[in-house]
Amino acid sequence: MVRTKVRQPTRVEAQIVINHWLRQYNHTRRHQALKMRPPLPETLIRNGPELGG
Repeated sequence: MVRTKVRQPTRVEAQIVINHWLRQYNHTRRHQALKMRPPLPETLIRNGPELGG
């Protein structure tokens, strides 16, 4: 059996992935508590105020 060595990500690479996930989690994904709307204010800035109500 041939084993391949898996390289561990560097701290910088890991931080990039974590930051990307945090941004998606906090600014893009829909939140059940917000009736499946993405959180504000970033969405409001991009899409305009028609989401209110």
